[in-house]
Amino acid sequence: MLEKTILARVQATARSLGWYPIKIHGNAYQLAGIPDCLVLKQGRAAWMEVKRPGQKPSKLQVIRMGELERAGCPVAVVTSAQEAKEFLTSVAIS
Repeated sequence: MLEKTILARVQATARSLGWYPIKIHGNAYQLAGIPDCLVLKQGRAAWMEVKRPGQKPSKLQVIRMGELERAGCPVAVVTSAQEAKEFLTSVAIS
């Protein structure tokens, strides 16, 4: 399955759980290594790096995810809509 297909399913899952998903498109003006998808809900932000099963984030992506976590944002690497659901449910706002 292509990463963009997984991303579309992850975004649909986020929407179904009440999150507002934003696909991050890398460009020359953006900090390199930022995760693929930012999700927002009730003033809370979380990040997801979408990968195909078996793929791992790059060293730079791992560094950026650590920086985001230290800034207080939950971050996960997800390879399916189910993994996204489990992650977003774990950071859910009551």
